[in-house]
Amino acid sequence: MRVEEFKNQIYSCLRCGFCFDHIEGSQAKICPSYVTYGMESYGARGKLAIARALVDGVLDYDADVARRIYACTECGACEEQCFKYLPLLDLYAAMKSDLAERDLVPSELGAAARAVEAEGNPYGKPRASRLDWVPGTSRVGKTGPLLYFVGCTPSYVRRGIARSGYALLEAAGADFSLLRDEICCGHPQTSAGRVEEARAAAESLVAAVEASGAETVVFPCPGCLKTFREDYPRLLGRPLRFRTLHVTEFLAERMGAGALRLRKQSRIVAYHDPCTLGRGLGVYDAPRQAIDAVPGAKRVELRRAREASFCCGSGAFVRLGFEPMSVENEQARWAEATATGADLVVSACPACQIALLDAKRRAKSPIEVEDVVEWVASAL
Repeated sequence: MRVEEFKNQIYSCLRCGFCFDHIEGSQAKICPSYVTYGMESYGARGKLAIARALVDGVLDYDADVARRIYACTECGACEEQCFKYLPLLDLYAAMKSDLAERDLVPSELGAAARAVEAEGNPYGKPRASRLDWVPGTSRVGKTGPLLYFVGCTPSYVRRGIARSGYALLEAAGADFSLLRDEICCGHPQTSAGRVEEARAAAESLVAAVEASGAETVVFPCPGCLKTFREDYPRLLGRPLRFRTLHVTEFLAERMGAGALRLRKQSRIVAYHDPCTLGRGLGVYDAPRQAIDAVPGAKRVELRRAREASFCCGSGAFVRLGFEPMSVENEQARWAEATATGADLVVSACPACQIALLDAKRRAKSPIEVEDVVEWVASAL
């Protein structure tokens, strides 16, 4: 994609400002980068103005443009409220592709993308240690109809999520497998605008999944799920031959059949909607059903929830180059979560959990933070 391909959509922007403030007149800002930097050029309307100047030939890509385009969590709040239903995230992706071609990717994000190419994960950790968390090797490399694609962050950084997802699939009676040579899905490359590297990851992983015989692939990471479900068909020019589900979507199917027996847990649980899972993929009910399946739990909602959820500040790897922005927004989200009176804050995304844990640490709060699969697995 190139920004010129979106000329008609760029010219269609009415500059109404719906992409800046929250719906229903609350006047709460919805864009994480606009919250922090306060300049229109960091919000959607400003970025469309930049895009128009680019296609009209009155502005060239440079470091200042790059900063505004990459200071974006890709939370989709602007697109959700766009009066003209413009494909804003696709436009930002096209601008990132243009910037990557000009070597204008922020250094921190570029380093993560290079780490993926070197070690198969954005953290630069050894490929050989990716499956160190697995309790036994009987499911590794086997063939079968169900595949558990773990992702980089659960595999290396939030291994409690990886183990809990594994335990829940076993408890639900699922006959599943893991890829022996799982690598990064390519989400860091798409976030950086490095399209060809992302396409190479898509080709490799789709071939591996098809060779495994999987008919369904289950993910604990919304970023991986979105990359497979939405990015891969575009990158490969064909639909996938297998179904893709978030682990909570899979569990909802199994819970409906009575496959899981859970112990009582008397907790007040606040659920934070991840942007990619919610606004991006439309998965709102399955995580809530998973939380509610634990007897004794009382689920409470944050002030901004579902389609109106506010970003944790960590999407699209912005923490790597824009940490102050991530911190400011995670703290705002944490304040909303603690205002519910919950003693446990639950999300359904590894990146959200990292952000919420950081906010908890900074606030010195006793309130606990878990991923939804950790919460449900604790009741097994």
